[in-house]
Amino acid sequence: MKLHPLISIVSILASSCSNSCEKPIGLPVVYPLRVQNNSSSLIFYQISKIYPDTSIQDSLVKGGILPSKQQSYESRKTWPKFFESLPADTLSIFFFSPDTIYKYGWKQVQSKYLVLRRKDISLKDLETNNYIVTYP
Repeated sequence: MKLHPLISIVSILASSCSNSCEKPIGLPVVYPLRVQNNSSSLIFYQISKIYPDTSIQDSLVKGGILPSKQQSYESRKTWPKFFESLPADTLSIFFFSPDTIYKYGWKQVQSKYLVLRRKDISLKDLETNNYIVTYP
């Protein structure tokens, strides 16, 4: 049986990299944490690096996470290096209801602090929870 030439090349590259390559050539290494939605509703979230300031930032939240699903948040630094670069050793993660954002608008969500929940996470918390942050 004759293989398509492209399949042969990909197979050779994959097998040669499986033992010697740490990462695919040209792709940056990323370190993910996962945000897990354990509720029965769609949620939005925002990660803030400016703890102890717990105000909601101007940037809009990340895309929605469906019930029982996860979404990755990635760092190009290892998590210990990432936390070293923070003003404090803590990340704040804000969770929002899409309905609240649509009904009141982002400015009112910020000014009235219309969050479902805020979690303050340390590096130790991330390590203990296998880099998964859950809502609620």
